[in-house]
Amino acid sequence: MQESSTKKIYDVHSVFYDATFGRLVRRRIAQAISHMNIKPRDRVLDLGIGTGVSLNYYPQDRGHIVGVDLSAGMLREARKKIREQGRTNASVFQGDAMRLPFTRDTFDHVFISHVISVVSDPYRLVQEAQRVAKPGARIVIVNHFQSTNRFLALLEKWLCPLCTKLGWRSDLALQDLIRRTGVEVDYRFKLESIDLWETVVMTNTKSALNLGGMGMLAV
Repeated sequence: MQESSTKKIYDVHSVFYDATFGRLVRRRIAQAISHMNIKPRDRVLDLGIGTGVSLNYYPQDRGHIVGVDLSAGMLREARKKIREQGRTNASVFQGDAMRLPFTRDTFDHVFISHVISVVSDPYRLVQEAQRVAKPGARIVIVNHFQSTNRFLALLEKWLCPLCTKLGWRSDLALQDLIRRTGVEVDYRFKLESIDLWETVVMTNTKSALNLGGMGMLAV
């Protein structure tokens, strides 16, 4: 995945995203956000906020949500939702999730929904999330990860070139992400016994920042 092509793909997706993929992931996003336990003064970073489907599930009366997305088309839909909901505790802007304009230790929670397999370097994304999140902050990822079943994993690798043209990769393995970033998973779950998507909940230990720099992450 390259950010230039991803931006174009999701500008097109923005027109029909809510009626298609957005409908499939609503329950998972709602459940994932409920695991953040957002407090009144908390700052929440939503990486890859897209059309703002997640805005339906953040509390209106506590926390401040900052959404980032690469696609102007997706953000146009997110801003509509902010206006329609009369939200005063949310803002969005266009930016690269792997090069965030925030200082260290800014956020109390980071939500990464269906974006870690969209970016060109998922390991750098984790590093950036850990950098801008406070020590001990909760980082929640919702995504499809490569199956641990050997046959299904081979199928996902075979399908990856097609999936890439549609805007994501199908062969990102969670264990590889853990190994190469040093993250410690608190717990993980799926809504159904057979589910394409998984929610992974972590506490920020700054592990990816302590691995000796991006050279090591990009091996």
